[in-house]
Amino acid sequence: MYNPALQRCLLMIALFFFAKTTIAQVKSDMPAVFTDKEMVKWEYSSKVIGEDYTIYVHFPPGYDTTKTKYPVLYMTDGDWNMTVAMNCFNMLRQDYETTEALIVGIGYGSRPNKRSRDLNPETGGPKFISFIEQEVIPFIQSKYRVNDNKALYGYSFGGMFTTMVLFQHPGLFDMVFIGAPGNEGNDLIPSAKKYFANHTDLNCRVFAGVGSYEHNNVKNIADFKTYLDSRHAKGLVVKTAIAPNANHGAALAQVMQNAIAFGYCKMHTPITVPATTLQQYAGNYTIAGNKTDKFKIYAKGNALYFTENEGLPTQLVPYGKNAFFMYENEKADITFNTEGGKMYLLFGFPGEKPTRLDRQ
Repeated sequence: MYNPALQRCLLMIALFFFAKTTIAQVKSDMPAVFTDKEMVKWEYSSKVIGEDYTIYVHFPPGYDTTKTKYPVLYMTDGDWNMTVAMNCFNMLRQDYETTEALIVGIGYGSRPNKRSRDLNPETGGPKFISFIEQEVIPFIQSKYRVNDNKALYGYSFGGMFTTMVLFQHPGLFDMVFIGAPGNEGNDLIPSAKKYFANHTDLNCRVFAGVGSYEHNNVKNIADFKTYLDSRHAKGLVVKTAIAPNANHGAALAQVMQNAIAFGYCKMHTPITVPATTLQQYAGNYTIAGNKTDKFKIYAKGNALYFTENEGLPTQLVPYGKNAFFMYENEKADITFNTEGGKMYLLFGFPGEKPTRLDRQ
């Protein structure tokens, strides 16, 4: 993926244009490969903070074979959050149409971990976000093929930090993910009320999540969503999710997966369809030229179900006119159509030719 001669040439160009803000702080000309070719790390000396950090960069599938510009997901606690985020994307793209992102984690490497200082809004948080805004973001934009869409994720102390960033640096990130804020979420509503005392809009997609056993945090996050929704702020979208049967540590991976799914996965919004409308799709279906497999669609109550060869039923959930999806695999798309007065169904996945099933 990397051509040394080309990288040196690009580095010299970057030195000329960015010496005062970014590249001058990099402690090596080339990144070190970390775990595999899909992730590298840079040792970076921050002028804003006056200390060294490790910046991890994970490349999305196809980065080295396309000219696509990718959104960037910035993560606090990069020393351990990077591998979790990589696996979240790997798992989610199996079931959802997923927007791929360049993942950037900011950590400490082999140096002492100072997250309790850097991520605490009362101590090093203001300087840390200045470091991200003035140094990390320009550095990533100068080195990698990215677009303007940026997101920030943090968990625990990181959740406190992303709460601060959401309201004190509006517009810096298009999406902000708040994971299990370490102070039980006690700053969520006060921070929001302080912001909306002088603002009416907040153009951001916001996710907040926590494990179900953090009871105070669960309540504060629910109240936080209720308050934000009540503001009817232009451009503001809020999503919350509670990881079941999990406390602070066990919930981390599930909270992150929920955040990434909200931010990067195509998820359908169900609509209500009258039972009489659902009934018109009922019947036995077959694939042309295939007499072995038999499919049945039937309506029961206010729901539509699909079975194959008399197997267990799967609910088909409406999200548009004649359009349905399955919760089990939202990547699949199902549409009903008529041709010559006869009903047929198209079942397919993104980038693939759909399969046609004709009603008998």
